[in-house]
Amino acid sequence: MTRLPRPGDAERIADFLQRHLSWSAFWDKRECVWRVAEDDPDSDLYATGQDADTVIGYMSARCGSQAGDQGEPPAEAGGSRRDKFIARQHRLRPAPATTPDR
Repeated sequence: MTRLPRPGDAERIADFLQRHLSWSAFWDKRECVWRVAEDDPDSDLYATGQDADTVIGYMSARCGSQAGDQGEPPAEAGGSRRDKFIARQHRLRPAPATTPDR
């Protein structure tokens, strides 16, 4: 049975994420927790929690001077924000570029 987050939690997290574009979050249906991470491939900032206030507090405490952060990751960094989050979450390395066989 899938458990959904409490009413209003997704809206509050989305509101935080709109103001802090250097963070990502999603509801893990299997574990019934919020997963949040900073969108920086060199960052180890990552947290899980069932309560939205807990993960919002975690992100807020680590924003520090980024409180007004409105920037996106640089395009030249390669890959989508989601791909970077998944790679960091699972500690995967990006797949090497392949060349077609001759």
